[in-house]
Amino acid sequence: MTQPSTEQAAETPDDERLGEASPFEEPGPDSPPRRAAPAPKVLAVIALGGFAGGVARYELGLAFPTAHGTFPATTFGINVAGSFILALLMIFVLEIWPPTTYIRPLFGTGFCGAFTTFSTMTVGADQLFADGRTGTALGYLFGSLAAGLGAASLGLTIGRSVLAARHRAHAEQAEHAEHPEQTEHAAATPATAEGQVRA
Repeated sequence: MTQPSTEQAAETPDDERLGEASPFEEPGPDSPPRRAAPAPKVLAVIALGGFAGGVARYELGLAFPTAHGTFPATTFGINVAGSFILALLMIFVLEIWPPTTYIRPLFGTGFCGAFTTFSTMTVGADQLFADGRTGTALGYLFGSLAAGLGAASLGLTIGRSVLAARHRAHAEQAEHAEHPEQTEHAAATPATAEGQVRA
Protein backbone atom coordinates (compact mmCIF):
# COMPACT_ATOMS: atom_id res chain seq x y z
CA MET A 1 0.00 0.00 0.00
CA THR A 2 1.53 3.32 -1.11
CA GLN A 3 1.74 6.22 1.29
CA PRO A 4 1.12 9.80 0.11
CA SER A 5 4.23 11.89 -0.29
CA THR A 6 5.02 14.82 1.97
CA GLU A 7 4.11 17.23 -0.81
CA GLN A 8 0.74 15.54 -1.34
CA ALA A 9 0.00 15.57 2.39
CA ALA A 10 0.88 19.24 2.58
CA GLU A 11 -1.46 20.03 -0.30
CA THR A 12 -4.33 18.05 1.22
CA PRO A 13 -6.73 20.25 3.24
CA ASP A 14 -6.87 19.49 6.96
CA ASP A 15 -10.63 18.93 6.80
CA GLU A 16 -10.18 16.31 4.09
CA ARG A 17 -7.42 14.51 5.99
CA LEU A 18 -9.60 14.41 9.08
CA GLY A 19 -12.64 13.21 7.16
CA GLU A 20 -14.56 16.44 7.71
CA ALA A 21 -16.29 18.64 5.20
CA SER A 22 -14.32 21.75 4.29
CA PRO A 23 -16.27 24.99 4.83
CA PHE A 24 -14.84 26.29 1.53
CA GLU A 25 -16.16 23.47 -0.65
CA GLU A 26 -19.63 22.53 -1.76
CA PRO A 27 -20.77 19.35 0.01
CA GLY A 28 -20.87 16.29 -2.21
CA PRO A 29 -23.04 13.17 -1.92
CA ASP A 30 -20.37 11.40 0.14
CA SER A 31 -19.45 14.37 2.31
CA PRO A 32 -20.02 14.05 6.07
CA PRO A 33 -22.93 16.12 7.37
CA ARG A 34 -22.18 19.55 8.71
CA ARG A 35 -23.37 20.65 12.13
CA ALA A 36 -26.21 23.11 11.80
CA ALA A 37 -25.57 26.55 13.24
CA PRO A 38 -27.85 27.66 16.11
CA ALA A 39 -30.87 29.62 15.01
CA PRO A 40 -30.71 33.38 15.66
CA LYS A 41 -33.70 33.16 18.00
CA VAL A 42 -31.94 30.51 20.09
CA LEU A 43 -28.83 32.69 20.31
CA ALA A 44 -30.99 35.63 21.37
CA VAL A 45 -32.64 33.51 24.06
CA ILE A 46 -29.23 32.37 25.35
CA ALA A 47 -28.08 35.99 25.47
CA LEU A 48 -31.20 37.00 27.38
CA GLY A 49 -30.76 34.19 29.90
CA GLY A 50 -27.06 34.98 30.23
CA PHE A 51 -27.83 38.62 30.92
CA ALA A 52 -30.34 37.69 33.63
CA GLY A 53 -27.97 35.16 35.21
CA GLY A 54 -25.05 37.58 35.21
CA VAL A 55 -27.12 40.36 36.75
CA ALA A 56 -28.46 37.98 39.42
CA ARG A 57 -24.93 36.91 40.38
CA TYR A 58 -23.72 40.51 40.44
CA GLU A 59 -26.59 41.65 42.65
CA LEU A 60 -26.04 38.77 45.06
CA GLY A 61 -22.38 39.73 45.25
CA LEU A 62 -23.35 43.27 46.19
CA ALA A 63 -25.96 42.14 48.71
CA PHE A 64 -23.65 39.61 50.40
CA PRO A 65 -20.07 40.85 49.98
CA THR A 66 -17.16 38.67 51.06
CA ALA A 67 -14.38 40.24 53.09
CA HIS A 68 -10.85 39.86 51.76
CA GLY A 69 -9.12 36.74 53.04
CA THR A 70 -12.33 35.02 54.18
CA PHE A 71 -14.23 32.08 52.77
CA PRO A 72 -16.08 33.21 49.58
CA ALA A 73 -19.47 32.10 50.83
CA THR A 74 -21.48 34.05 48.25
CA THR A 75 -19.74 32.53 45.23
CA PHE A 76 -19.86 29.14 46.91
CA GLY A 77 -23.62 29.42 47.44
CA ILE A 78 -24.20 30.68 43.90
CA ASN A 79 -22.38 27.73 42.35
CA VAL A 80 -24.14 25.21 44.58
CA ALA A 81 -27.55 26.73 43.86
CA GLY A 82 -26.80 26.81 40.14
CA SER A 83 -25.86 23.13 40.16
CA PHE A 84 -29.14 22.26 41.85
CA ILE A 85 -31.23 24.42 39.51
CA LEU A 86 -29.56 23.07 36.37
CA ALA A 87 -29.96 19.41 37.38
CA LEU A 88 -33.60 19.89 38.38
CA LEU A 89 -34.28 21.85 35.20
CA MET A 90 -32.87 19.12 32.97
CA ILE A 91 -35.27 16.54 34.40
CA PHE A 92 -38.23 18.83 33.82
CA VAL A 93 -37.11 19.87 30.33
CA LEU A 94 -36.11 16.42 29.06
CA GLU A 95 -38.60 14.14 30.81
CA ILE A 96 -41.57 16.07 32.23
CA TRP A 97 -42.46 19.13 30.17
CA PRO A 98 -43.57 18.92 26.53
CA PRO A 99 -40.77 19.38 23.97
CA THR A 100 -39.74 23.00 23.68
CA THR A 101 -37.10 24.94 21.78
CA TYR A 102 -36.25 27.82 24.07
CA ILE A 103 -36.58 26.76 27.73
CA ARG A 104 -33.34 24.79 27.86
CA PRO A 105 -31.11 27.40 26.17
CA LEU A 106 -32.79 30.19 28.14
CA PHE A 107 -32.44 28.77 31.64
CA GLY A 108 -29.78 26.09 31.17
CA THR A 109 -27.16 27.49 28.81
CA GLY A 110 -28.06 31.13 29.36
CA PHE A 111 -29.13 31.76 32.95
CA CYS A 112 -27.33 28.95 34.78
CA GLY A 113 -24.26 29.31 32.57
CA ALA A 114 -23.89 32.98 33.53
CA PHE A 115 -25.18 32.62 37.09
CA THR A 116 -22.57 30.05 38.07
CA THR A 117 -18.92 31.02 37.79
CA PHE A 118 -15.74 28.98 37.61
CA SER A 119 -13.49 31.98 37.00
CA THR A 120 -14.57 33.85 40.14
CA MET A 121 -14.15 30.68 42.18
CA THR A 122 -10.62 30.27 40.82
CA VAL A 123 -9.73 33.90 41.55
CA GLY A 124 -11.08 33.59 45.09
CA ALA A 125 -9.05 30.44 45.72
CA ASP A 126 -5.93 32.08 44.27
CA GLN A 127 -6.34 35.05 46.61
CA LEU A 128 -6.67 32.72 49.57
CA PHE A 129 -3.48 30.91 48.56
CA ALA A 130 -1.71 34.26 48.16
CA ASP A 131 -2.81 35.28 51.68
CA GLY A 132 -1.40 32.07 53.12
CA ARG A 133 -4.81 30.60 53.88
CA THR A 134 -4.05 27.29 52.19
CA GLY A 135 -6.50 25.26 54.23
CA THR A 136 -9.35 27.63 53.47
CA ALA A 137 -8.45 27.66 49.78
CA LEU A 138 -8.36 23.87 49.54
CA GLY A 139 -11.58 23.59 51.51
CA TYR A 140 -13.17 26.11 49.17
CA LEU A 141 -12.10 24.25 46.02
CA PHE A 142 -12.91 20.72 47.14
CA GLY A 143 -15.97 21.88 49.06
CA SER A 144 -17.32 23.59 45.95
CA LEU A 145 -16.83 20.40 43.96
CA ALA A 146 -18.43 18.15 46.57
CA ALA A 147 -21.31 20.50 47.34
CA GLY A 148 -21.95 21.10 43.64
CA LEU A 149 -22.15 17.38 42.94
CA GLY A 150 -24.37 16.89 45.97
CA ALA A 151 -26.68 19.71 44.91
CA ALA A 152 -26.91 18.32 41.38
CA SER A 153 -27.68 14.87 42.79
CA LEU A 154 -30.41 16.36 44.98
CA GLY A 155 -31.89 18.18 41.99
CA LEU A 156 -31.95 14.96 39.97
CA THR A 157 -33.53 13.06 42.87
CA ILE A 158 -36.29 15.63 43.36
CA GLY A 159 -36.94 15.84 39.63
CA ARG A 160 -37.18 12.07 39.27
CA SER A 161 -39.47 11.89 42.30
CA VAL A 162 -41.80 14.36 40.60
CA LEU A 163 -41.57 12.32 37.40
CA ALA A 164 -42.39 9.08 39.25
CA ALA A 165 -45.38 10.72 40.95
CA ARG A 166 -46.67 11.90 37.56
CA HIS A 167 -46.28 8.40 36.13
CA ARG A 168 -48.24 6.91 39.05
CA ALA A 169 -50.99 9.48 38.63
CA HIS A 170 -51.22 8.80 34.89
CA ALA A 171 -51.31 5.05 35.51
CA GLU A 172 -54.15 5.43 38.02
CA GLN A 173 -56.08 7.63 35.60
CA ALA A 174 -55.59 5.12 32.80
CA GLU A 175 -56.73 2.25 35.03
CA HIS A 176 -59.79 4.20 36.11
CA ALA A 177 -60.63 4.96 32.48
CA GLU A 178 -60.35 1.28 31.50
CA HIS A 179 -62.20 -0.16 34.51
CA PRO A 180 -64.43 2.54 36.03
CA GLU A 181 -66.76 0.01 37.67
CA GLN A 182 -63.93 -1.54 39.70
CA THR A 183 -62.84 1.85 40.97
CA GLU A 184 -66.37 2.78 41.99
CA HIS A 185 -66.82 -0.58 43.72
CA ALA A 186 -63.54 -0.16 45.61
CA ALA A 187 -64.61 3.30 46.74
CA ALA A 188 -68.04 2.08 47.85
CA THR A 189 -66.78 -0.95 49.81
CA PRO A 190 -65.40 0.98 52.82
CA ALA A 191 -68.63 2.98 53.09
CA THR A 192 -70.69 -0.24 53.05
CA ALA A 193 -68.52 -1.84 55.71
CA GLU A 194 -68.78 1.26 57.90
CA GLY A 195 -72.58 1.18 57.61
CA GLN A 196 -72.67 -2.47 58.66
CA VAL A 197 -70.52 -1.76 61.71
CA ARG A 198 -72.79 1.07 62.80
CA ALA A 199 -75.86 -1.13 62.32
